[in-house]
Amino acid sequence: MDIEKNDVDISQLFLWRGEVPIVDQQQKEVATVYMRVVGDKDLSKARIHSLRQSAELRAVLNDTKSDEYHAFISGIKFTSRDSIVAGVKLLLLTDLGSDARRNVIVKFPSEPDSDASLEEHENYQLQVDLFPEEFGDNVDTELEKLLKIEEKRLKKLSDDDLFEEYKKLTINYICQEEMTRTFVDKSVFYATYKDEKYTKRYFRTFTKYEDLATEVKNQLRDGYRNLELGMTELKKLPEATLSPQLGESQVEIGE
Repeated sequence: MDIEKNDVDISQLFLWRGEVPIVDQQQKEVATVYMRVVGDKDLSKARIHSLRQSAELRAVLNDTKSDEYHAFISGIKFTSRDSIVAGVKLLLLTDLGSDARRNVIVKFPSEPDSDASLEEHENYQLQVDLFPEEFGDNVDTELEKLLKIEEKRLKKLSDDDLFEEYKKLTINYICQEEMTRTFVDKSVFYATYKDEKYTKRYFRTFTKYEDLATEVKNQLRDGYRNLELGMTELKKLPEATLSPQLGESQVEIGE
């Protein structure tokens, strides 16, 4: 069924919801919760909370007397320079990959005129089909070049400067992971309800959520991710196209 953009009730795109079954280790359903995509207000609160958690962790990781510092940072001083350089390059990989994609310029094939020959159209389509691979190969080549430049720079650093570079990047990586995890968990906390009318939050406190078994939290995270559909998918669903006068459709996750 084709859905015209004027048929879409935009308000419904931000109220997507569904039931999420919780199963035990034998895949037997033991509970059902109701989840909906959280709004901007709760997302903002989740972001603020995750930033505060990240800042607290950063302070601990920078404290040379903390257990976390000794667990993640201090031991690198007893590692060979080559291993530290390899570790720094690995930590830089994401940023260098972004730089490589920005640096690569591959002209997209030009579409032939409508009156061009069949062979010209065939060649154009072949070039289009090969474009992603060509672009990817060029990005890989550029990334290798950037990594070699970084390796040369890192090898010129003193031991102390090399350690500081590793320390800074490691702390940034750990804090980014913590911020992302906390943001997702706080969003799931706000998204989860006991009733299908979404009036009673399932968890009275965030601590109650955090104390759940890891497997249960993973199921809740997966359930919430399934709710976060792209706009294209949402516009095809009954929730976005059903007239309010006709009632709203409830769709369970996994249908």
